Amino acid sequence: MRIPCFLLALIIFPLATGCNREKQSSLPVLTTSDITGITTTSAKSGGVVESTDHDEIIAKGVCWDVVSGLPLADKMTMDGVGSDDFVSSMTGLTSGTKYYVKAYATTNEGTSYGNEISFTTLSSGTGQIIADHTVVDRYDDIPQNYIDEVKKMWLVYAGESHARAIRVGLENLEALDPRFAVSVVESGTPEALTSSNLRASSGTRGDYTYTDRWIYNYGEEDWFTNSTALSRTKAGITYCNTHSLEISAIGFGWCYDDTYNIQSQAVDPVYGCHWYGRSVNGPDGSTCWGLNADDFSITGNRVSMDTYLSATQEYIDYCEANGYMTKVFFTTGPVEPTYYKDERGYQGSIKHQYIREYVKKDPERILFDYADILYYDNDGKLSTDTWNGHTFPVITPTNYGDESIGHIGEAGALRLAKAMWWMLARMAGWDGK
Repeated sequence: MRIPCFLLALIIFPLATGCNREKQSSLPVLTTSDITGITTTSAKSGGVVESTDHDEIIAKGVCWDVVSGLPLADKMTMDGVGSDDFVSSMTGLTSGTKYYVKAYATTNEGTSYGNEISFTTLSSGTGQIIADHTVVDRYDDIPQNYIDEVKKMWLVYAGESHARAIRVGLENLEALDPRFAVSVVESGTPEALTSSNLRASSGTRGDYTYTDRWIYNYGEEDWFTNSTALSRTKAGITYCNTHSLEISAIGFGWCYDDTYNIQSQAVDPVYGCHWYGRSVNGPDGSTCWGLNADDFSITGNRVSMDTYLSATQEYIDYCEANGYMTKVFFTTGPVEPTYYKDERGYQGSIKHQYIREYVKKDPERILFDYADILYYDNDGKLSTDTWNGHTFPVITPTNYGDESIGHIGEAGALRLAKAMWWMLARMAGWDGK
């Protein structure tokens, strides 16, 4: 909250000299909290009161400016009273701008300040973030300061068995390079904010079945096929972002939802294939689905790829409308030969490409291209298959491996993890260069 100068003068008059005044020994001692949730126009900080010798704290918050060490009394928050730790939201910032921040605490004797820290808001119009096979070997380019920013994040890759590959891959990457520290939570309450490691899980608060509990097995019915579940997923995002469990990034971890072996009766006249898939708890039951509403005449199912895209965009808009720092990203799905083969694989590749084309239409959209990352080996070799004269990409034998990690092998899981770190660093403000 921004406070007018004349009102601030009445509240913290003892500190008319501003943020440069030296602390008196009897004043509170406090530490400025690390910066989190940086966007183009906002960020979060706060403070930890280490000690207070005498009077009760009657005002506290953070103050900031674009110049180091100057009085900051006209740009500050007010975040309550007392000696408890506090979180401060800075708003109305300018994109692509460096700011200096200090926590403050006021008693009847005066005001003291925490250490000064700095951050830079994200630049507007930075372009799309697309994590595909081209970025896997660029994870090692991430500057240390952005690795540190990712370590403040909570990643939710909400899904079923396939989503496990992301989490195990992240752990394996840390084992190879301790800079990329991660903590994976598979049940119970998610880990609280830390700057020591990336937090990763499939945990959501609520789904189709439950309104208000932690869920670690999450399917298509929870993300996009069912309107009730969609509203519960939104409510879960709100719960996290209002209970000191801010979600930094969330996306849907596909299973075989777009290639399941339920087949449409008719052939699509444009693509020359049947449609496959499943839509658990969808409005027309769990059956095959196509790209858009035009495919209803073929599938008899109102669920389509547009349903997924619309739901994901709805989550994006919901977070923006509520001022949440959470970034929602689009995803593609599995490409291993259990279902992704022959006609099913071909129509699945069409669905994946449909997602890519949608993301490209908006420069602010983010895509984690799970499928494309697994199409290629580390040497850049692409793996393909054919059906009825059509060639389409599939997972490489190396990435498929022994199927022991979320239905793929260790090499594939590691590629996913490297691309995920790259994407999260871009979300944190790194320009990728």
